[in-house]
Amino acid sequence: MIVLKSIEKKDYFINETNIFYEKNTEERVKFIKNNQFFYSEISKILKTIINKSDLNFFFCCGNSNILKEIDSDKIDMQDINEEILSSFTEKYEKSIEKEINFNQYDNIVIADIEHQLDPLNNLKELSKKIHDDCNIILISKSLLWSGIIKLIKIFLKDKFTSDYNYLPYNYIKNLIDVSNFEIVKNEKGIILPFQIPFLTTIFNRIFRLPILNFFCMINFTVIKKKKFEKKEKIENKISVIIPCKNEEKNIKIIKDNFYNLGGKTEFLFGDDKSTDKTLEEINNIEIVDKNIEIKTYEGPGVCKSDNVYKGIEKASGDIVLIYDADCTVSFKDVEKSLKVLSETNADFVNCTRMVFPQQKNAMKSFNFLGNIFFAQLFSLFFNKKITDTLCGTKIFYKKDWAKLKKSFEISKMKDLWGDFDLLISAYKNNLKIVEIPVYYYDRVEGETKMTSVFTNGLRMLFITIRSFYKLRIDY
Repeated sequence: MIVLKSIEKKDYFINETNIFYEKNTEERVKFIKNNQFFYSEISKILKTIINKSDLNFFFCCGNSNILKEIDSDKIDMQDINEEILSSFTEKYEKSIEKEINFNQYDNIVIADIEHQLDPLNNLKELSKKIHDDCNIILISKSLLWSGIIKLIKIFLKDKFTSDYNYLPYNYIKNLIDVSNFEIVKNEKGIILPFQIPFLTTIFNRIFRLPILNFFCMINFTVIKKKKFEKKEKIENKISVIIPCKNEEKNIKIIKDNFYNLGGKTEFLFGDDKSTDKTLEEINNIEIVDKNIEIKTYEGPGVCKSDNVYKGIEKASGDIVLIYDADCTVSFKDVEKSLKVLSETNADFVNCTRMVFPQQKNAMKSFNFLGNIFFAQLFSLFFNKKITDTLCGTKIFYKKDWAKLKKSFEISKMKDLWGDFDLLISAYKNNLKIVEIPVYYYDRVEGETKMTSVFTNGLRMLFITIRSFYKLRIDY
């Protein structure tokens, strides 16, 4: 159900826009109906970016038909003209409100920024009214297409308003920077805005590839508040998931080094059918601090990712911290990374071992080269700089787990280690990913479980390419 919350005019849109829609509504409706394909393409891409939610708001200006493909039980919106909304759907309600409560929405789409009287002030004011986790999706044109469309509008004055804000993506980035927002991700789409059987579908997908997407018309920019409500001293409960298999000697090292990382900390050891005394060593851990709990669970004995996911399901903390039992990352670095999540607006911390110097035998040569390759591939495909895709230390909020695991099916192939599952799902769900460098030490006891480098590499390559296709090309 679509609910029209506001019909803004004088104080919100520029005067030329108001005049245009008063005089040319009928012509505009005809134009939209004749060019429905273009707006449908925008709507389909938006659908892949917006997480399914009942709490979405749209700012529109004569383009409310972009709501058509959005998967939501209810959409609240604002538009300049009710006639355009009624021209493409009769299934809407009218509930005009003087003051809209934007704090309730998880996603807000701004598709009218070219026509706003004061877009900078509007963004600043919006940042004060939304909650810290709200995603804003800005729809704008590229610099190249902005020039082309400006010329077209001169000759089609009754279809478009020729006077509007010249705000291609390059300029909007400046607005974002000075209005208390920052970019989480940016996607580009649509090279052919009209339907040519067979060709349009192919071209509009091919041109979403890196480099080629420079020529696309539309930018979909996800932004998030830069400044957030100051949090009190960390009192979150931390759930540390430690998957382990045949790590009896490393368990002794862990118990001599860990400590309370938050208000309370639970350490969940997932014994993955060890054949040594790993479980016995875990059960022998004695804790003096009443704010620390030791828990065990039986790993499924299939792969690391299944072990970790089972631990996350059992976790009762506010924050989930995945820690490998090989002790190659220190708890001091873990605590530093944890503070970044707790004290900033980050949603997902990916620790990286590829910045600080590594100890001589910490990472095998093939693993090192493979990690560089996948980090570069991930950064290219998803337009997000990642230097270490395979570091086992990852931190995120437990409240995000449900939507993260729901996105694991994108690649259609099982991720045995879980690193790609988590990173790609975080990207899919518009979580702000930050990387924190950690020192990487030699494994003191036992052997690495990352063997079969070639077959694991092929599996990871398929997962990356398949996920890229589903998230960035197909829609």
